[in-house]
Amino acid sequence: KAKQTNKQSVMILKSRKAGRLKESNVRLEDLYRKMEVLYRVLSKMYENSQVLMEDIQDQVMVKEQERKIIHTSHSAMKSAMSVISGDPDKRAMFDMAMESITEDVASKVGEMERFMEMSSSFMDSVDLQNGVFEEEGLKMLEKWEKEGVSLLLGEEKEHLLLQANNEQDVLDLDAPIKEPIREGRRNQYDNLFD
Repeated sequence: KAKQTNKQSVMILKSRKAGRLKESNVRLEDLYRKMEVLYRVLSKMYENSQVLMEDIQDQVMVKEQERKIIHTSHSAMKSAMSVISGDPDKRAMFDMAMESITEDVASKVGEMERFMEMSSSFMDSVDLQNGVFEEEGLKMLEKWEKEGVSLLLGEEKEHLLLQANNEQDVLDLDAPIKEPIREGRRNQYDNLFD
């Protein structure tokens, strides 16, 4: 009878351990999926931020060139002065266009900052050593996933989320982060004053 009781207690211990391990695996799989989404989005944000940075540099370069041309060319200087001081309608249109560019860049940079803050908070809340993760970090990531279209990612946000939840699309962490390739030197503001 003692032999059977001992086997019974060993069986109970082993079954409880198996249950805990199974529960832990479920939690870790969920955490893995969330971290995969985060990684894919951060990679895409990095790629898009490179393009945004190049766009801003292009805008600055174009504005510097315009300024040099205005200072070196008398006729261009007269045109610029008539726009800036002479015709109030043209000046208002110029000011509105510049304000639009400023707001667009600010909103895109703001979205990047919010996402970086959220992802930093999420990563701080993950304790892989103990297999514990805080609900706050996960809630923030889930909120971002459910929010509307991203200004930076656009339609690509939905594609990234589908990719991360697709069992066949395995994330290769050793793959290099894609550097964006810009064709030509064009951006969304090129035809703003045409």
